[in-house]
Amino acid sequence: MPGAENLINIKKLQFKLLPLFADHLLKNKLREFTEKQLDLMFEVDFPILKYYDLKSYSRDQMIDLSIPAYSDFLNAAVNNKLHEFIGDAVKKWIANQLPNITRDQLVLNDITLATYVRKKTFLLFIPGYTADVNTAIELIKEIDDYTLEAMAVSFETYLNINNEKLIEVNNSLKKHEAELLEAQEIASFGSFEWSLDGGKSSYTPQVFKIFEMEVTSALPDFLPFVHPGDRQKLQDAINKAIKGEDDYECEYRYIKNGKEKILWSKGIVTFKDNKPLVMKGTVMDITERHYILRRLERNEELYKQAQKLTHIGNWTWEIATNKVNFSDELYRIYNLMPNEEMTYERFNSFIHPNDKANVREQIEFSIKTHKPHTLDYRIVREDGTERIIRRNAEVLLDEKNQPYKISGTGQDITKEVLLNNEIKEREEKLAELNLSLEQKNMALERSNKELTSFSYVASHDLQEPLRKIKTFSNLILEKEANLSEEGQECFKRIMTSAERMQKLIEDLLSFSRTQVYENTLKQPMDLNIIMSEIKANYQEAINEGNLKITFSKLPVVYVVPFQIHQLFENIISNSIKYSKIGRPIEIEINSKTVNGENIDIIPSNNQNKKEDYINITFSDNGIGFDQKYSEKIFEIFQRLHGKNEYSGTGIGLSICKKIVENHSGFITATGKPDQGAKFDIYLPSSTLSVN
Repeated sequence: MPGAENLINIKKLQFKLLPLFADHLLKNKLREFTEKQLDLMFEVDFPILKYYDLKSYSRDQMIDLSIPAYSDFLNAAVNNKLHEFIGDAVKKWIANQLPNITRDQLVLNDITLATYVRKKTFLLFIPGYTADVNTAIELIKEIDDYTLEAMAVSFETYLNINNEKLIEVNNSLKKHEAELLEAQEIASFGSFEWSLDGGKSSYTPQVFKIFEMEVTSALPDFLPFVHPGDRQKLQDAINKAIKGEDDYECEYRYIKNGKEKILWSKGIVTFKDNKPLVMKGTVMDITERHYILRRLERNEELYKQAQKLTHIGNWTWEIATNKVNFSDELYRIYNLMPNEEMTYERFNSFIHPNDKANVREQIEFSIKTHKPHTLDYRIVREDGTERIIRRNAEVLLDEKNQPYKISGTGQDITKEVLLNNEIKEREEKLAELNLSLEQKNMALERSNKELTSFSYVASHDLQEPLRKIKTFSNLILEKEANLSEEGQECFKRIMTSAERMQKLIEDLLSFSRTQVYENTLKQPMDLNIIMSEIKANYQEAINEGNLKITFSKLPVVYVVPFQIHQLFENIISNSIKYSKIGRPIEIEINSKTVNGENIDIIPSNNQNKKEDYINITFSDNGIGFDQKYSEKIFEIFQRLHGKNEYSGTGIGLSICKKIVENHSGFITATGKPDQGAKFDIYLPSSTLSVN
């Protein structure tokens, strides 16, 4: 793909701490770093590993073979060229230059696990590199930035590659459609969907060619050109099908532009609420075949040639002797040697097991009623291949009016049926691929928007000028005695605004830390301990009688502890912030188990609707809110009150929602003005930890 790398947008990554950390690993921990990544790769069972012959290598050999690659990666990190490293990997992937595998063998799970292993390996070496918490946090953030960019670029590349596949599928589908139309034209065969309730009908071009009609005509317009002697027979066949009495099938003469044709039509009517909706069927110009079959009664050689041209063979079954005679074409269809001896039992042995009963019933019907029958069924040839046969059978009677022979024809319609089925399957597959691609694009776009928005606003560099604004404003207030009251008030407002800005940045950074964490960071946590710690923070207010926090016994859950601590802290601080003036604050926390069927926020078609959830409820006696704002309060920067009425940045509850979603749960809010608020948290029962 010349120039395909230009289709991928790779952000230039520049880090402060990661190059130093990578240099430490490169110089002191390269072998350990390589060994740990290999261990994690086998631990998570990369799908791609199945394409490599790893049994012939010892553990040390694999480490030695892998060190150069990880050394290149760390060198790229040391020189702040990780974006170039990512770009080179993508170019090789797109150009199908990956070692030992093709680019199509990479799956989404490989991308996810690769970034997971790389990130986790970095995290495992941080404790041995620094004991400074702030440095570790900043380093983790830079690792997250690299991981997110690598994953975003990988996903975009994967989608582009799959889009190429989609184009190939579309081209293949168009090719098969063209082949089907070509086959129909060669066989003078057309197919149609005739709407019976006034809806849109559809026909292949060959239908109009057979009827010699304009493509703008309606299908019923052909009826006046049916031979008067066959018109009633055809109308009766159509009426029976529409009434549901029988499938539609008729052979009739057709006269147009002074020429007479022999046509054969067959169709099935689909019903809804006992009303006919559509007839799906075929029409075939059998004029040539009709007259050829007549002439073949006089000339066997011409008969064989006609069978070869139309892929129709004939057979006879002599009931008394049980002998079956095949024509040359039928031997070819069954993939047998010409003139091979055939009995009815051997003839019957080729029929597909699932079709045997139906074939037997039709034979018995014809023998009993002396009426002909037509049937489509499958045969299994001796080489295991299947063919689809359309059989016409007629009973011959002796002078005593008793059946003595059954003769018929067999036509190989496999290609026609398979082409129709393949087109249908490819249409369904195409629809699935389009839906999957649309969902992946939406998820990727949403992830990129969140990352861009956060990276733009929540930067630590914004806090330094704010601190200087506060410091110098405070110095002016303290040392400049000649400032007017108005000037003092202006500087106080400057400091207040700077403090609000600093708080906003801190909250944004908190919001960014609520990204989904790997399961390795989750651990069993007693929620009672978290509540006790939070309650201790407000002990002074509790002792003074201004605050009352009560909670029933809470469960032990498998979660990311610091996120759940922040979740509970934010909800409680929200209740305290929006309390009524002059009245003690009361906050009550309870928990119970509920079934998803009783949770309105879960859609009825969601597969998790039948699961159990842990329901943790926070209720307060504060100012409450209008229920119409129950969703708005969880949106970032959304506030129901002015900044002068209540402090805050409008991010706290957004963080709560993000944390709950990280744990595959839901959060809802219920309130009434002046009657308090209630927050319901629902965590899947799978998070329950065994005590």
